[in-house]
Amino acid sequence: MSTIGELDDSNAALRLLIALHRLGKPIMLSELYDQMRSKYGLGRRTVDTALETCARIGLVKRETKRIGKNPMPSIFQALTPKGKKAAEICSELERALT
Repeated sequence: MSTIGELDDSNAALRLLIALHRLGKPIMLSELYDQMRSKYGLGRRTVDTALETCARIGLVKRETKRIGKNPMPSIFQALTPKGKKAAEICSELERALT
């Protein structure tokens, strides 16, 4: 399957790219779940599927960072350079359609 076909098969991949692009910085997974639920009404499983799809085709990367004295690192989601370019195009498309 082509890359665009994989994005098309994932229900929330384009919305995920747009949301990450608007933020402009890495976001914790729990915050991303909250944002996707409040803005688009999407559940965790849908967001996880979109993240997996975007990570597989190189649009999103996962980073782990320790915050404060917490021994467990937090997982952040961020756009790759390729993901930023795709997200910009998706944002332009969204603006054109509204």
